[in-house]
Amino acid sequence: MKYGFAFLTACILTGSLWGQDEADPLGINARWNNGLELKTNDGNTSLKLGGRIMLDHAWFSDDSGAEDGTEFRRTRLMLSGKVNQFEWKTQYDFARGDDSDGNDKGNRPAFKDVYVGVSGVPYAGALRVGHFKEPFGLEELTSSKYMTFMERSLTSAFAPSRNVGLMAHRTLDNGTLAYGVFRTTGDNGFDKGDGDYSITGRYTRLLRNDGDNLFHIGAAASSRIIDGLKIQPRPSAHLAGKLPAANDGTADGEFRYGVEAAWVRGPLSVQAEFMGSSVSAADNFSYTGWYVMASYFLTGESRPYDSKKGIFKRVKPAKEFSWGESWGAVELAVRYGSIDGGDLARLDMETKDPEDTIAGPRLDDLTVGVNIYHNPAFRTMFNYVYSDMDGGEDVHAFMVRWQIGL
Repeated sequence: MKYGFAFLTACILTGSLWGQDEADPLGINARWNNGLELKTNDGNTSLKLGGRIMLDHAWFSDDSGAEDGTEFRRTRLMLSGKVNQFEWKTQYDFARGDDSDGNDKGNRPAFKDVYVGVSGVPYAGALRVGHFKEPFGLEELTSSKYMTFMERSLTSAFAPSRNVGLMAHRTLDNGTLAYGVFRTTGDNGFDKGDGDYSITGRYTRLLRNDGDNLFHIGAAASSRIIDGLKIQPRPSAHLAGKLPAANDGTADGEFRYGVEAAWVRGPLSVQAEFMGSSVSAADNFSYTGWYVMASYFLTGESRPYDSKKGIFKRVKPAKEFSWGESWGAVELAVRYGSIDGGDLARLDMETKDPEDTIAGPRLDDLTVGVNIYHNPAFRTMFNYVYSDMDGGEDVHAFMVRWQIGL
């Protein structure tokens, strides 16, 4: 990492480096690649500065039990780079947020991706160590900059997201493979004591890849040592809050699994995932979740796929925004999903008596969206969400997001 910062400092302080003869391998070239990117002529060293801003507004129906509001959903700064075979990335989020209990964290900065890695490792392909997402779930691993909807689906309750770990990953012929060992940590990658550990892996394969016509499948699994389990899903409207938590303090082990599929044909795409978990506890139980989504570009673009990572990437409109000429790429989308907490008990919100519990959380969720990609970095999103919450108020929400993602 220190080499990356030294490289940036040299670029700022030594103006003579700019515009050197391209025959000089130490010459530095700067370009705009949806973020500021600096690279030596030989391509061995590079540095990229980026980030994202997502400003959300939400309006709820009077009987939804939620209040209208606005928030900066994400405000991140990112710096990444490469020195020969070594890579590094550091990313921080300064947005207001809440913790796993739904409690306000204020404006405390939090780690996101903070890691180093090396490529060309025999048999493994590449190694990465630090704080990053465990390889689990197509929608979860697709960047929030490129998601079709403002919020991920209900299956995000299964996704381990970011933890500290060591992961091997490689690109295969028509597929990808990633696996690693992780320790469950807090936002800033800190944990002490015996700890909760997991082994997580994901495999993807392209059954068809013919230009704008592709078919992706994948599977993931995660074996986890845990100290109690809490499930607290929320509707696909972040400001709506979460369902009452379902808890089992006796849970000491969990096996999560997921299958995924995506089909793209020109402007049309369809994607679906099913996830489940088997929990070892005083009374063993399981819970499941799924979603199906479809999108269509009215302006003819196709949803782009990253075959090196097995995820979807940035949409680039065929005609960018220009006053009086074009608004950019326009996409219509719809998604329906459900999560069933099974036999995991939760608090009865009518009595709010700790002695009164009811069946695990059940939530059905419909999201309809319109996306306008003004250019590769900036887009406007409109979402309508209807959530049928078992044991809670139904949610009707209309949301708008202004986003820049570098």
